[in-house]
Amino acid sequence: MRASQGGRSWFWRFVVLLILAGGVGGFIALQTFKPRPVVRPVVKQLPLVRVEPVQFASGALNVTGNGLVRPRAEVLLGAEVSGRIVELSRAMVSGGQFAKSEVLVRLDAEPFRAALAQAQAERRSAQAALLLAERLLQRTEALIDKGFLSPQTRDERIAAKDQARAALERAQAIERQRQLDLSRTEIRAPFDGRVLSEQVDVGDTVQPGKQLARIFASGDLEIVVSLTDRDMALVRDPWTGSRAGSPAMVVVEHGGQRYQWPGRLDRVEAAVDSATRTFNVVVRVPEPLARGTPLGEPGVASGARQAGPPLVVGMYASVQITGRDQGQHALIARAALRDGPSIWLVEAGERIAIRPVRVLLERDDSVAIAADGLANGARVVVSDLAVVTEGLEVRVVTPR
Repeated sequence: MRASQGGRSWFWRFVVLLILAGGVGGFIALQTFKPRPVVRPVVKQLPLVRVEPVQFASGALNVTGNGLVRPRAEVLLGAEVSGRIVELSRAMVSGGQFAKSEVLVRLDAEPFRAALAQAQAERRSAQAALLLAERLLQRTEALIDKGFLSPQTRDERIAAKDQARAALERAQAIERQRQLDLSRTEIRAPFDGRVLSEQVDVGDTVQPGKQLARIFASGDLEIVVSLTDRDMALVRDPWTGSRAGSPAMVVVEHGGQRYQWPGRLDRVEAAVDSATRTFNVVVRVPEPLARGTPLGEPGVASGARQAGPPLVVGMYASVQITGRDQGQHALIARAALRDGPSIWLVEAGERIAIRPVRVLLERDDSVAIAADGLANGARVVVSDLAVVTEGLEVRVVTPR
């Protein structure tokens, strides 16, 4: 019985050992024959940038600006004497046209004619008094020579003559003033022009200095454009103030279309604007009443373009002034310009090169810079990077 139990015990021990040996063998086989993992190299994460090719151009850079159209000369028409308005010119309405020396306003002249007649009578009376004083002096001289009068009488006659002459001169001055006052009852135009606004009507009583109307000279119109010192450096000698200033083009939008007029840079105003630190240049348009030349607009057929309007005071205009010839220069997107100013180029090995540049002209979406040191095919970064250093390696987005 015991022998039977002992045999079974060794049997189960053998089975356990066999199972353990099978497990160890299986583990060794799995470790020996399992596939090896693929070892991949570590990929460096490079910053991604967008680039654009640098564009090159040559010739002049045009300077642009905006401003309101204003008259060459504008005056406030006023009265110089008191009176009642009895007549207004038909041109005395907003927009009315008049010629030089045309009577625009006529005041009641009767009181001034009466005053002039009185002054003329007083002048004739003074002339008669002087003539009498001269004759009395002559008679006194003759009587003194004969011994009938003393020399003191001569002095009295001379004084009377001088007083009469002074009275005549005063009367003549008063007469001239009355004539001048009478002439001022007709208020005449100082130049050919137009009425901007008027504030009076027939029957109104005016006083000296009262504003009657605002008028401006016809002919040349002007636009004042503010330019930075960088813009001024591009304009050909703007300081001469001569008629040979740089050509300009004035553009106005009207009725959804754009029209242009030729002009010329006339002068630079005397002082820099204290608020903006810009220079005010004056562009003159010599023929503003000529109809504007329509500019081609995309989607607008040539036959659908209307006849252009004349250039009118108060219009808002954009002005393009022809600049000096800059030779070869480079054009980049405004986003490519960095502080300094500088640009980031992607050079050989896809590495960043930081290059300082000289800015010539800034526009809304582009910048013109000097082409010094820039090679054909240069690529400039137009995207932003958090940190940039010289020689930084980058990945370039291929433009579509």
